[in-house]
Amino acid sequence: MRFTSSMITGVLRNTGQTVVFTADKGSARVNISGGPLMYRYQFEELYIHYGPEDVVGSEHLIQGISFPAELQLYGFNVELYANLSDAQQKPNGVAAISIMIRVSPPNSELRILTNQSAPVKTLSLHGLLPETDYYMTYEGSTTHPGCWETVTWVLLNKPVYLNKQMIHAWRQLKQGINLEQPKTNIMNVRPSQALHHRTVRTNINFPQAQALHDLQSQ
Repeated sequence: MRFTSSMITGVLRNTGQTVVFTADKGSARVNISGGPLMYRYQFEELYIHYGPEDVVGSEHLIQGISFPAELQLYGFNVELYANLSDAQQKPNGVAAISIMIRVSPPNSELRILTNQSAPVKTLSLHGLLPETDYYMTYEGSTTHPGCWETVTWVLLNKPVYLNKQMIHAWRQLKQGINLEQPKTNIMNVRPSQALHHRTVRTNINFPQAQALHDLQSQ
């Protein structure tokens, strides 16, 4: 996977359902390409998903196993469409990069994303990524409303790390339309869906690599 730029500015906000980072319109454009992507996709949003406990928090399961949290980087097809709103309803409109989070000494860039709502002066997308060239990919949908079937998903095969205190900070965020009424045990994870005849592809060479197991063992 290739990112044309690293640093980006934007706004981190608690929507009452999840935590979303949105790139500023005037920020440097970050294009994502390579791997299974046939087009260039301009980064637009980052979603954070987590559950009330470490055993359930990711929207994707790897061999039936959930992770404490999951980052999802969304970009729109800049070669065919003008913006994310238009692209997410059109063929080949969106690319989503999925990064699993495990509990361990933290990734420094992830610390930036543990506030409830704040401007973010600089965020390194490269700094959020694990060091791997391996991935799994399939054609699916957004996991937030309206679940448009226009997404090329790319699941990186290594996790990044965040400590328990920082994941706990997400779980303490206020939830609901009225953010003055906090709810505990927040769960902003869409239940896993059946494949429905979709094909999951990978660049992992199973006979020569244990790459798929890195998600579970590291």
